[in-house]
Amino acid sequence: MSGEIRSRLQRLRSTGELHGSSSAKPPQPVLRRAFLFPGEERIEETAAGSCYLRELRFPLHKYHGNTPLGKLLDCRGSALALPAKDQSLTALNPSRSLFLDIETTGLSGGTGTWIFLIGLGWVAQDEFILRQYFLRHPREEKAMLAHFTGLMEKYTDVVTFNGRVFDLPLIATRQILTGLIPTKPERHLDLLPCSRRLWKERLGSCSLRFLEENLLGFQRHDDIPGWEIPSVYFNYLRRGETARLRSVFHHNVLDILSMAALLTRVAETAAEKELEYPADYYSLGKLYSEAGETESAIRCLGRIISCGDRKLEHTALLQLSLIYKRLQRWTEAAALWRKLLERQPHDLTAYIELAKYYEHKTGEYEKAFALTSQALQRTRRRNFAPAAGELSLPALQHRLSRLQRKLKVSQGE
Repeated sequence: MSGEIRSRLQRLRSTGELHGSSSAKPPQPVLRRAFLFPGEERIEETAAGSCYLRELRFPLHKYHGNTPLGKLLDCRGSALALPAKDQSLTALNPSRSLFLDIETTGLSGGTGTWIFLIGLGWVAQDEFILRQYFLRHPREEKAMLAHFTGLMEKYTDVVTFNGRVFDLPLIATRQILTGLIPTKPERHLDLLPCSRRLWKERLGSCSLRFLEENLLGFQRHDDIPGWEIPSVYFNYLRRGETARLRSVFHHNVLDILSMAALLTRVAETAAEKELEYPADYYSLGKLYSEAGETESAIRCLGRIISCGDRKLEHTALLQLSLIYKRLQRWTEAAALWRKLLERQPHDLTAYIELAKYYEHKTGEYEKAFALTSQALQRTRRRNFAPAAGELSLPALQHRLSRLQRKLKVSQGE
């Protein structure tokens, strides 16, 4: 489910469509056959009753923005485990995964929030199939969820966008409330945290709409705003209005197609394919470092220390120096701290790391004392915001006093 949660919630409350009670139920209409998409929709019978579904088929050579759907066949779980920070995803097969997105009557996620549209997408031979389950009437909920659950149980892998927080917990809640056993996928790839780890440094926002426009090369036209969707469904229940309901279905279709394209971009970026932006190398370097893959981190960060973006270069140099420190490659780390001070003489971290190197590794107390004194002077001149830990004023004063004592001892005083 895409973003805009706060504004959507506020607007729904202001229009009176969303009430404070978590137990509020949708209005109870006369059951209507939707007849929204002739040739694409059908009614399925289950042990729990009837349910409505719509099915679309797209050839794999179809492009969504700048990405053909068929690229899913080239994606490997091994490339997805890094940005997801989940090694179990190395076994995930994107071409055998179920893409999932839901539309709901509210955003609280409690027992009073109903799922009225479930969108699913998957690859089958040379097509991408997209199925939508629609709740025509609240009494069809169990039938809809039962049919959906039957499909879910055929797949071990599920892909969502913010589904870990919203979609999957709400689905489990509705399954329990209707007497069904909740389905739990063996592996779940949530593309939102992956996107943030890979592109927040470069793009800032990682909402699905923003990623579509700035990463996938896709523009939505006449798309219904997310915050309006619940009220459109309520109007259908109360008055049988279906004109804008088609827009909700279309919105959900675009969400599913965008997730398929986005997964491809996540896998390509994590595999370092055709990277154009230094910020993406920086994000990958951080991920590799956090995963303990230090040589890959060094390779990625090393590619951007002369990229022309002074701020990014500085951040990469600092990250790289700390990796060398962790590896006890002291000469390389010290060289980078010196370079940092040449380029950015206001960096307290570089002062202190280099001072510690001279004090504890080379025994050059005079150099350590000089660097600590400079750091202390800059702090007192308020060039820096108040710092904590070893960069705080008391810590710097304590370090300077200790170095004074060591200097006296070394000089025989």
